[in-house]
Amino acid sequence: MNQETQSTNYKWIILITLFFSQVILSIGAYAWGPLGPYLKESLSLNSVQIGSFVSILYLAAVVASIPSGMSVDRWGVKINLFICLMLMGGAMTFASFTKSYLSLIILIALSGVSYGMINPLASKGLNLWFDKSLRATAFGIRQMGVTLGGAVAGVLLIYLAQLKNWNFAVLLVGLLSIGIGIIGLFFYKNPPDGPESISIGGKEPSQKASIMDLLKNRNLLLTCFVMALLGLGQTSISAFMVLYLKEHLNFPVILAGSFLTVAMISGGIGRVFWGMMSDKLFKGQRLPVMKIVCAVATVSSLAACFWIPRLPPFLFILVAICWGLSYLGFQGVATVLLVEASGPELAGRATGFGITIAWSGLASGPVIYGMIVSFGYPYAWLFVAITSFVAILLCQAIHETDVADSRE
Repeated sequence: MNQETQSTNYKWIILITLFFSQVILSIGAYAWGPLGPYLKESLSLNSVQIGSFVSILYLAAVVASIPSGMSVDRWGVKINLFICLMLMGGAMTFASFTKSYLSLIILIALSGVSYGMINPLASKGLNLWFDKSLRATAFGIRQMGVTLGGAVAGVLLIYLAQLKNWNFAVLLVGLLSIGIGIIGLFFYKNPPDGPESISIGGKEPSQKASIMDLLKNRNLLLTCFVMALLGLGQTSISAFMVLYLKEHLNFPVILAGSFLTVAMISGGIGRVFWGMMSDKLFKGQRLPVMKIVCAVATVSSLAACFWIPRLPPFLFILVAICWGLSYLGFQGVATVLLVEASGPELAGRATGFGITIAWSGLASGPVIYGMIVSFGYPYAWLFVAITSFVAILLCQAIHETDVADSRE
């Protein structure tokens, strides 16, 4: 078996390694919502304190994104992947033994730092191993680990907490993360036809210069804002879809929750589907797919805005599927567009920089939506539709160009 064949086969090992790393990190990140009732009773916490767990985790992840992107460009994927998983594992393991709110919030912040590391390092690794013909598909499969991890957290951790206690559930996540970190240390390798770090071209640009390059990159900035606008809709749906269906359309709670599940499953499918469409149908072009995603998001939000309560409830499953495919499924192909706009040398930093901007939409979406919904749900969904339409206009302003491909 020659070196090229070995490389072709081994890239799937890389994808599997990064996929399961994403799954366990997402389980750790999503753990605190499902375990909230058990934490509240065990540690005598109030609702504000329970809510602070998720907020501090994402705040830490955002703060860590750019530094971790710099680190992966400087030191490579392998060592950062090991640190990332060990940090999550250590934080969750110690959290399982804590008995105070203060120590728990500190450990959750550390796990948030770990969660902020995975996107830059995984994007860098997949960008190096996969060429344009399969890259978006690979990114989509890895991104599917986010929704799978969230689904596992919502079912398995509650079962374990019921069976034993919340401490046991958190401890298991910590030990699994440490185990996957050790496995990743053995299985992750650099591509055989090039080094891993930013010194690919024989020189290493300074940190200052590379950040300035990102700030001057028009396509990169526009992509970041598109992701932020779609992210705003993503968390608005996650936070308010069930309430909208129950309060505005008079759906039973169980049916409303089922439609949210449909949206989540559609999101996982969409992350792979859009990547395959970009790679195969559009021959490696990302922008046509992003425009379709934004159009589906806009139309489906307008449908929710003008939905008539007396329509048969089962018809709303079409909106749920479209919401999942667009708002919950755009991340894979969007991240590829982000990475390719920067080039392989700055892939880690570009992802960290992009996530910092994009996650501002995730954080602000439910707050803005919650303010508008006081005037009525139709106005709130109209706002979400408008932001998605603005994302289409921003896509029109992006000029997709062929960047240097580290695998070509």
